[in-house]
Amino acid sequence: DILHPSTGEKIGVSVTVLSINDEKMAAANRRIQNKKLELDRRGKTFKVDDLEENEMELLTTAITGWNWEGDVDFHGEKPAFNEKNVKAVLKELTWFKKQIMEAVGDEKAFFQH
Repeated sequence: DILHPSTGEKIGVSVTVLSINDEKMAAANRRIQNKKLELDRRGKTFKVDDLEENEMELLTTAITGWNWEGDVDFHGEKPAFNEKNVKAVLKELTWFKKQIMEAVGDEKAFFQH
C-alpha cells in the first residue's frame, strides 16, 4: 500500500512488486551492468542521467501491477497499468517512487505472508 507522504495514511493505491532477489530483477540488473561495462570499454563515463535511467528500469521491472481505488487519481484519472504510466507516476511523484524502492529492497516483507 502506498502511504500519503505527510500523514502516513493509506491513499488507496496498492502496488505489487518483485523482490530485489527475483530472477527478473537479477536480469534487469545484469542488463544495467552490461551497459556500464560497455561504456567503460569505450572509454565513456557513467552519467547521472544513466543512473536515473537505470533506476527507472529497475523500478519498472519491479512493479508487476497496481490498483487505484476510491477517490485517488493521477491527473484526473486512474492510470492503467503500463510502462508509460508507471514511468510517469514514478517521475512525477518522488515520494511514491521512494516507497517502491523501499518495498523492493525490504527482503523481510516478502516472507511475511
